[in-house]
Amino acid sequence: MITLRSDAPTSFFLGMEVYSFGLYVTLGLALAMILLSLLIHKAGLKKGTAPLTGVLSMGLGFVLSRLLFGFMDESLGQVMPLWVMLRVNTGGYSMMGALLGASIGAALSARLTRQNAARLLDLLAPALLLFVACERLGEGYIEEFGVSRLLSDNLFNGSFLAVEGDYGWRLNTYLLESVTAFLLTLILLRDTGRSRRMGNTFLAFLLLFGGSQILLESLRYDQHMTIKAYVKLQQVISMMLLGTGVIVLAVRNLKKRRGLAVAALLSIPVTVGIGVGIEFMIDRTAVSHYLLYLAFLIAVSVPVILGLKLRKEETDEEIGH
Repeated sequence: MITLRSDAPTSFFLGMEVYSFGLYVTLGLALAMILLSLLIHKAGLKKGTAPLTGVLSMGLGFVLSRLLFGFMDESLGQVMPLWVMLRVNTGGYSMMGALLGASIGAALSARLTRQNAARLLDLLAPALLLFVACERLGEGYIEEFGVSRLLSDNLFNGSFLAVEGDYGWRLNTYLLESVTAFLLTLILLRDTGRSRRMGNTFLAFLLLFGGSQILLESLRYDQHMTIKAYVKLQQVISMMLLGTGVIVLAVRNLKKRRGLAVAALLSIPVTVGIGVGIEFMIDRTAVSHYLLYLAFLIAVSVPVILGLKLRKEETDEEIGH
């Protein structure tokens, strides 16, 4: 029988002692698979699509999550050696790697079953977010993980949104991430039944999850997947997700909606510039963090809104025809 690490929080489930974090990950995977299966059945996709997609998405999600963390995290001062990566029970995973691997798995499943990959990715999107919502709750069992830098005032002290440490109070960022992911799950679930162009729900996932995660990764201060102590790689990837969604929508609308498409494309480098500037200001100036994050929110909202507007005008045109 496998002996559990004594330094990791555990819970009892069905009479067995298990890692608390692992329990939430397992719950998230189970709920995501149930939701994906229901959506695939409702959409009338080929029989066997759900289990094949589940196996490929979970398998590739696990592998890429580990590899992305191992090759890109430098919080310990060096890249993780390959022999350590193979010791998967030592921990160290990337949420963005898991989502990327799961998406590749769904695309591969569609190819193997000769179905539309964009349609399957549409159905996968809310399932992915439901997994994220559960996994984030599990992060609360990992000491000093998924929390913010020290709070500069007493606004949240003593509330369920904050936790007290040795040096002061920190914001429970993992809770905000979980709630955000759950709300986005509901939004995309509604969208799967309304979007007419295949792939549009997945594009909405890139816009909404990427945009929200840029801000939430900024709030995190746990040194997870960082380089030189300040470059947060998952925040960079979140910006890439948002940028990918905007670029795809802008390029395919460049002829019919040139002004809006160009504005959307230009908003990406502008948002990156503003974001980098704010990140440097957060720990290096006396400007209120509330004002800085309000400015950050406004900056990130611009490409998200422009991308959604391009997507909506496409849908309105299809309905009109």
